[in-house]
Amino acid sequence: MQVEDRKTSERKFAEFAEFLKEFVTELNRLGADGWVVLVEGARDVSAMRDVGYKGRIVSIAAAKGSESRLANSKTVVIMTDLDREGRRLAARYAKALTHRGLAVSLDQRRRLLAASRGVFRHIENLKRFSYLMADVEI
Repeated sequence: MQVEDRKTSERKFAEFAEFLKEFVTELNRLGADGWVVLVEGARDVSAMRDVGYKGRIVSIAAAKGSESRLANSKTVVIMTDLDREGRRLAARYAKALTHRGLAVSLDQRRRLLAASRGVFRHIENLKRFSYLMADVEI
């Protein structure tokens, strides 16, 4: 039974790593087009950089007024953690930013949640996959 569990875990990990390569490549294309990624904290920023994201990132925790720092963004991609608190923050920021007239995308967060299938819950844990991301397109 444990051998099957290990194989299942390894398969899930490999599938997620492949998804993540395509996902970060897509985010880089969006970032080059003026989209900005909004994350919760400094470790999330670091993890996004480690997996190859080259675009602009704004951290909710880094500075007060993060909403105003997003004012010139084409679209804000909300990438909060995939747990209950992250869901709450995503909803709050989506509402606030939309109210300010900014375009907001939660699609990437939803896709990441669906693809993760329990592999991780916190954006900072994407760092575990950084060694696989050498061939991500910028």
